[in-house]
Order: sequence, then C-alpha cells, then structure tokens
Amino acid sequence: MEVDDRSPIAEHFIYQLWEKNYFSSIPLKTIDEMDVSIISPGIRNEDEGPDFKDAVIKIDEKIYHGDVEIHRATEDWYVHGHHANPAYNNVIFHLVIGEPIKGEPAIRLDRKEVPAQVFINITENKFFTLAKKYKLTFPGYTAISACKLSEKSNEEKIAIIDYFGRERLIAKAERFKEQHQSSSWDQVLYLGIMEALGYSKNQIPFRKLANLLPVEALMREVRGLTKVDALVKLQGIMMGTAGLLPSQDPSFDWRRVKDENSKSYVERLEQVWQEFYSRLGIKPMERSEWLFFRLRPSNFPTRRLVGAGMILQRFFEKGILKKILTIVQAFPDENQKVVREIEKCFICKARGYWANHYRFEEGIAELETENSVTLIGQNRAREIVINILLPVLYAFAEMSEDSRLKIKITRIFQVYPKTVTNSIIDRMTKILLAEGKETRKLINSASRQQGMIHLYKLYCRRKECARCQKEWENID
Repeated sequence: MEVDDRSPIAEHFIYQLWEKNYFSSIPLKTIDEMDVSIISPGIRNEDEGPDFKDAVIKIDEKIYHGDVEIHRATEDWYVHGHHANPAYNNVIFHLVIGEPIKGEPAIRLDRKEVPAQVFINITENKFFTLAKKYKLTFPGYTAISACKLSEKSNEEKIAIIDYFGRERLIAKAERFKEQHQSSSWDQVLYLGIMEALGYSKNQIPFRKLANLLPVEALMREVRGLTKVDALVKLQGIMMGTAGLLPSQDPSFDWRRVKDENSKSYVERLEQVWQEFYSRLGIKPMERSEWLFFRLRPSNFPTRRLVGAGMILQRFFEKGILKKILTIVQAFPDENQKVVREIEKCFICKARGYWANHYRFEEGIAELETENSVTLIGQNRAREIVINILLPVLYAFAEMSEDSRLKIKITRIFQVYPKTVTNSIIDRMTKILLAEGKETRKLINSASRQQGMIHLYKLYCRRKECARCQKEWENID
C-alpha cells in the first residue's frame, strides 16, 4: 500500500514561491535547530538534477554555495533516488513542505548529509493567500470545493469506491502489460516483487539488482539443485551482485565472528559468489547504493535480500507465474484459501544465521525478539499480492483471452483482506465517511482501500472535484 504523507500543495507552486523569495521573509530553522537565512535562491534548473542551482544559504554563521531540492515529503529524497545520484552531491538545502517533524536527514551519494534540511508547514488556507499575493499560476488548477461524493448515501459511496477499486486494478494491469512487451511475465513479477522489498528507501537499488540478475538467469543457476543448495546459491549470487558480502566490505573483521556455524554459512555464500563472478564477470553494485542509515535493523536490505532468495527458491522448479496459476486453479471455488496459499509464497521467517543477524557481523542481542525472526511479514506479503501479483495475473488473463481467469482474479481482488492503513486511506475516510466504527467498517477489503487511493490520486490531490463528480455520475 503506497503511503502518501505529502503536502497537497503542488511542488510547482513551491518553486514559484522559492523564486519569488518568499522563504527569505520567514524565520527558518533546520531539523537540528540551526538558524537559516536565504541570501540568494539561485536559478531554476530545467534539466536533470536539483530544482535550483547556485543558491547561497547561511546556516548559523557559515555561508554555503550550492543547490536546492524541494519536496512534499522527506522520504522523497530517497524515493526519487537522489541519495544514489552524483548530480545531487552539491545540494546544500533540502526544503520539505509539510508538518515540521524530526525527519531523517537527506544523505548524498558522497555519504555527506545535506547541510540544511528545513520543514515548512503551509496549510491550504495559507497557500491560497500566498497564491493570490504572489500571483502563482498553474494551468488546470482549481480551488478546493466541498466534496459532493461525501453527501451521497453509504450505499452509493461504497458502489463508487468499488468501481474505482476495479479501475485501479485495471490501470495497474495496463502498466504491467506494457512491461511485458519487453520482458517475460516472470521477469515482470520479479521486478515488482523486488521493488516492493525495497520499500520506499531502497526501491531503486532493488530494481537495479533485478535487472542485473534477470529471474530466468537465476533460475538456470539453481536448476537441478536441492532446495537447500538452491537457497544458498541464490543468496550468495544476490548478495555478491549487490556488493554486500563481507569480502566486499573493507570494514568487516572476521575476528569478530566467533560462531563456527556462522563462519561456515558465510564462507558458502562467498564460494558461490566467487564461482559465479569468475565465470560471468558481472560487475557488482556499490555498497553506497544501498541505504542503511536510520533504517530499523529488521528493515535492512541485507535481510530483505535473504527473503528475496527464499521467495525465489519457492518458485525455482515451476517459475513464478506457473506456480501462482497452479494455486489459483487448485481452488476454483475457495477464494479465501487461494489468498492464504498465495500469501504463504511471500511470507519469510528467518532461520539459522539470519535469526539473530541483520547484516554480516556479530549477532545483535536486540534482534532476538519476535520481529527478528520475520524477514518478510504478512503485511508486506499482502502488499505484494494486491499491488503486483493480482494486477499481473489480470493482465495475463486479458492478453491470453482467458475470461474465466479474469473473472477469478477479479473476485479474489474483491474479497482480499485489508492491508495496513495509511495516510491517504485515513484522509479519504474522514472526507467520505461519517465518524463511527460502523461506517468505517464499510472499508473492509483491500479493493476498497485501493478504490479510495485511486480516487485520491486521480482527483483529490489535484483538487479536480468537477472531473471526479463527472466520472462517478456516469457510473451505472
């Protein structure tokens, strides 16, 4: 489920406010409570890279010359891949429009923290005042109006939400059909799964790894092996290509590892990688491409990669698509059982070395908790199924003209259990549904959550109320 805590104010408007030097007229402080003054806002960058170039910023008593990047959520620095892009190594000021919070700092590719990260909360009422004062423009923008959909009966609202849930499924399926033009269905699924395992912070490196190691190539490497040997080989190849093995870390000290079982496991991974590398010569990724900073240890990419290896091991005999289709067809009239069986393919519990490690070093006592044994939990498994697996299966059914499968996938989608809530769902629930547990119980499936997200992303965040109303008024 995509989380969206972003300000509803479009970045285009923030750029105009920055250019018109609005932010130099208000007191600014970094997340570390240092005073900030804008001496020069710089020049708008129309090419790839930071939003503004050649700005001059004063932080406490020190003057900085460099670039400025503007976002509507602190995590966008990582979601957009700026931490892995050398073009952003000269960013000195990261402006985030939203509730002032103690967010995590923006780290550049050169491993330095952006000198100033500032949060500014601009409410929509305040924004309209500023838009009028500074004559801000943006084609097609309309002011917020009262939500007409919220005035409908609950039955009508749910029918509309269900409609937009199906529309979201279809829209995602269309994107996956486009990907299939240049990739196999298994590769499309694999790319989506890997990106989901990266969460917001490591999506880009996970996707890069999936492109460096196509799923068919990985499956060829483990063909004919036992499940145990296949798992070790998959993990060794993936960790080595990711550049995360101990031999690729100059700071790793084997003397810190006292447990012989741990040494034996890591040595097997190293042997797998060395054999694979000497045979194919794939250039591994840089460790700096992976974000560990301020992630909870249980969310470290090393543990997610171990989980990715476990997932692929479950599919190496049949392939991803074929095995999932087998599960769907095995229970023609038991959609809930299909849900449970598919989720099992993506839930991963840690065993052995990873039960008390989050990277290649000595065991960490604080990980010896219930969470430490979970590499990929049920919530993430559900996100993968609802956002990737079902849309891909729907796309496959359409392209293979399998109407029965298409109906089956639609029905599974409609009954799929809710995933964890997020800020979009909470916001839309407050807008559309009256207060009270009974009313909120109406959003009782992932498909209805998806419908609310689709409504928000298509219309609400763009303030396109008239288009939204025209759309749902035409629903039969």
